[in-house]
Amino acid sequence: MNKSIHPILELMPLVFILGGCSVTPPFLPLELPLAARSANDISPRESTEEPGADECTAGVADGDVTVDGRPLLWKLRNESDVTNDMHYFSSDEDHYPGLGPAAYSYLAVGPANDPPEGPVRQGLNSQGLAVGWNVLSSSGWELLNHQSLGFYDAVSQVRTYLNAMTDLSTFNYFIDTRGEASLWESQIGAEQHWEYNTRAPARDGQWIDVDNADGDNNYATGTDVNLSGWVVRANDPGHFNTDGSDDLANTGRYKVGRDIIGSLIYNNGDGTTLSAKHLAESFFRTNALAISNTVSNTIVQGVLSSEDPRLSTLWVLLGHSETGIFVPVWLHGVESEGENHVPQYLDDGDDGISVYTPARGMYNAGFNQTNVQARTLPFEGHLFDVVNKILLPDWRSRDWSDSADVIAIGEEMRRVQEQMDEDAYWHLNYLFDHGATSNYAPIISIVSVSYDDLEATFSVTTHDADGDNVNYLFNYGDGQIGSNDTHQYPQAGHYLVSCTGTDQHGVSQTDWLFVTLEVSEYTPTPTNTPTATSTPTRTATPTSSSTPTRTATATSTSTPTRTATPTSTSTPTRTAAPTQTATPTPSNTPTQTTTPTQTASPTQTRNPSVTPKMTGRPDPQVECAIYIPMVIR
Repeated sequence: MNKSIHPILELMPLVFILGGCSVTPPFLPLELPLAARSANDISPRESTEEPGADECTAGVADGDVTVDGRPLLWKLRNESDVTNDMHYFSSDEDHYPGLGPAAYSYLAVGPANDPPEGPVRQGLNSQGLAVGWNVLSSSGWELLNHQSLGFYDAVSQVRTYLNAMTDLSTFNYFIDTRGEASLWESQIGAEQHWEYNTRAPARDGQWIDVDNADGDNNYATGTDVNLSGWVVRANDPGHFNTDGSDDLANTGRYKVGRDIIGSLIYNNGDGTTLSAKHLAESFFRTNALAISNTVSNTIVQGVLSSEDPRLSTLWVLLGHSETGIFVPVWLHGVESEGENHVPQYLDDGDDGISVYTPARGMYNAGFNQTNVQARTLPFEGHLFDVVNKILLPDWRSRDWSDSADVIAIGEEMRRVQEQMDEDAYWHLNYLFDHGATSNYAPIISIVSVSYDDLEATFSVTTHDADGDNVNYLFNYGDGQIGSNDTHQYPQAGHYLVSCTGTDQHGVSQTDWLFVTLEVSEYTPTPTNTPTATSTPTRTATPTSSSTPTRTATATSTSTPTRTATPTSTSTPTRTAAPTQTATPTPSNTPTQTTTPTQTASPTQTRNPSVTPKMTGRPDPQVECAIYIPMVIR
């Protein structure tokens, strides 16, 4: 995380320590890992919370202030350590009394102990309408959220319905595919709803001095960036400006959230606008907002009015912001292949087999957050880069009026979100079980591909900061899986290729690239230029000369498989991959002749009262079942 994104971010912890008092909300601790912890793994935390700081913080931004012109919705959720997970609500079914069958399907994030058809805390529907919610006196929001997600596709429809409600007492916020982004502060009674539309004219005249240029230490005076285009709220009622402007005298979590967003837009005068990655790195990670009882976070990347709403991206972090990883989900991907279910490790969080468990567990155990984030933030940054630089640009360019293309995109979305979810879970789980300094995820990049008619040859680089051997596996996008860097496609077409690099501890990272094959004498070679986040320089664990960056071109003589997907009644195990012999390479290419044989973890019987700890990695997907030796050239 860039802690110098703006001086105001450096000052906030000090402001809260001086201005507030220590508050330690109660929570139910998860079972701590059994592995011994080093001094570097555990760190004491000083509270930077104010009275009443156990409240959610959220906001919206329209396309006028985002980096790509698409709206954003963000939500940081605090509750007394209630395990959160993701729920799917199908169309044509009743989800709330009196509403009837929903017109649209939708996703929601909330407590894992909610019934499958329970309340919606924040969510996204198939029409690209996204909703968030903060508590005030908490009434009426369940009806509003189900009505909005199940039946509406525009903020204008929400506005009409919400303004007619008399029992609503919450903060509610929405974005839609028409570029609208709006937030309501509501209290019980007729005409007790105050809307803060991001484009309210009054917000044009409200400014905050994010660089304190006038030297008065008052960020509510000065003219660096105005409030037009974005709205932030915490559970801090009493703004009540009927013209849609903010009461800048409000402090607390509202002020912190407001100043963070302002500093991200301002960016030392460079005018950098908001992105989901900016929000994930800074807004959710500040310890003035991500407090002890933070349990989940969401960011919704909206779409342009000219784009299909199914391109809306829901980024989800379950657990605590300081020790978790955002992963992407698309509703169209959830609904593809005739099976409506969310990625495995975002679901059924109360059985312990969820990204919530290690992310929240590391925070509860007092893990050193600097050490954790040195390993998780580069990993997470790679996910944001892949989605926003490779996947979404391609999906946006496809023909959404072609049913075959729509089906293909859904299958690609499903494959991406399940692989990214799996990679994130096992990375977090290993850190939780073995300590904050135990392991970096491997770095892998599909650098380029060259063609000979329907034959594609991939150039892949891998690196592991711990010096581990990195085995890799291709999914060529045509239903074939293997370790050869050269692949013969059955026919011309557009394919999504992935390459997963896995270290000897079962921790993996995946890179992705689209390829288009045509029968011709020459086809240009696309490149997938690695970004800074995909190959970070790690000062904590210097790379020695014995751990070079590797160009992997290995092949495999066998295709072993692993054990079945875990269930809620037992801790999953992994069957060891047999040692494989690499295909001989030319004499001028040094070869790695052996791969450590991995031993399966014994099956453990789960005690219902204890959160399971996983020491081996199962195989929920066939495509991740092969482990191969890597040849260095």
